[in-house]
Amino acid sequence: MRCRLRGMGDTESRVAWVRLARDAAPGEWLLPELEAIREGGEARVVVLDATGAEAVEAMGAEQLRALTLFALPVVCCFEGEPGEGMADIALAADIRVCGAGGALAVRPGAERLDAEALLQAGLVTAVAAAGEAAGEARRVAGVIASRGPIATRLAKEAIKRGAGQPLEQALRFETDLTLLLQTTKDRAEGVRAFLEKRPPLFTGE
Repeated sequence: MRCRLRGMGDTESRVAWVRLARDAAPGEWLLPELEAIREGGEARVVVLDATGAEAVEAMGAEQLRALTLFALPVVCCFEGEPGEGMADIALAADIRVCGAGGALAVRPGAERLDAEALLQAGLVTAVAAAGEAAGEARRVAGVIASRGPIATRLAKEAIKRGAGQPLEQALRFETDLTLLLQTTKDRAEGVRAFLEKRPPLFTGE
């Protein structure tokens, strides 16, 4: 049985939370859920909360690719040992937060790596105190949500799509996205806010 929450975990920071239940089978529902969040237009970042999961089932290769290329930034957090299927899901996220007692096997049958080993290998972005992974994920997601939503989406697109391109082509692609960003109202708002020494009010336009 899965437990999922779609919508704003924090209306002000525009963070959407999706909870993976103890024995979640996300291949059945996760991508449609994320698309519904994206189409809703309110969320600027998604948190995949697996802190209560213990036996997460694996997703297929095409599903994982779609998760990797999902338009909004994705932060994943987990505690303990959430199951072999969780490793690929976590690695498909943009930012991964692990509780101090967390561990993952990066492939079926492999030795589990504890939180510090995962951090040293670059497989998680941060290690939080035990029981605090969700809180740290909320903090990080709140920072992302406070930034210009178009800029964060384009930055993710530049990284994800550019990684599979020759360097020169990837740099041209990044330049094209930068030029596109210069035409937005958010870019003008960012400049005004800087000159007026105030926090920017980004609207996603």
